[in-house]
Amino acid sequence: MAGGQEFKQGMQKASKPRGGNAGGPQLIGAGAWDTQVQRESQQFNNAAISGSRGAENIAAYANVSKSATQANGEFSYNNANKFVNSSRDQSNTNKAQNAGFSDNRVSNNVDFANNQRGNNMAENEGFAMKTTNNFINNAKDHREDNTAKASAFADKTVNKYIEKNKGNQSVNVQALDKQVRQAPIVDQAYSTVQGNNTFGDMYSYGRKELPGWSMPDPMKGVKTPAFDDMYDKTKKDLDEYKV
Repeated sequence: MAGGQEFKQGMQKASKPRGGNAGGPQLIGAGAWDTQVQRESQQFNNAAISGSRGAENIAAYANVSKSATQANGEFSYNNANKFVNSSRDQSNTNKAQNAGFSDNRVSNNVDFANNQRGNNMAENEGFAMKTTNNFINNAKDHREDNTAKASAFADKTVNKYIEKNKGNQSVNVQALDKQVRQAPIVDQAYSTVQGNNTFGDMYSYGRKELPGWSMPDPMKGVKTPAFDDMYDKTKKDLDEYKV
């Protein structure tokens, strides 16, 4: 565990005092390398390690293990206090230097936000209305332009189909119009003829003498019913009926 020559030289160099404080405490004291080599040799030959595992040997092994840290004394404790005190002093210094920093930063941020909002409102005043009017006017212009173009397209297309139909006319329009106009006259004449065939000449009395008229024979008198007989028969039937 002693290591190579390079490691030995590094350990001996680290064990030497640094700066002007020749007698001050160091992480590795003077002669640490030789002390470590001697301690390891004693541990290697100690019966607590190489011998049995009785209570005596275990206690000896514990004492050997403690000897590695006994030379440090209160080194770890003192260094821990130094770090704690240094951290406490640095914290107090930072606290004193930064007193009011958070409050000032919050206040500055609020003031900056308020100023920025005021600037934005001033710069954007009327922007929304102007933008809306621009969109409305743009939509109106496009609508009117599209309407004019659509009307022109429709007129052009209709006229094109009308002219094309005239050039490829397969129906005699004049004859069709004449036929359509004569249809009511033909229907009326046909109706008159069918009426004569069914009812005869209803207007012939205006051209001929009226037929003679004679009163019919008067009706004979009506015979009165025999009410008495009817009563007697009905009464007899009722009497014979039993409830």
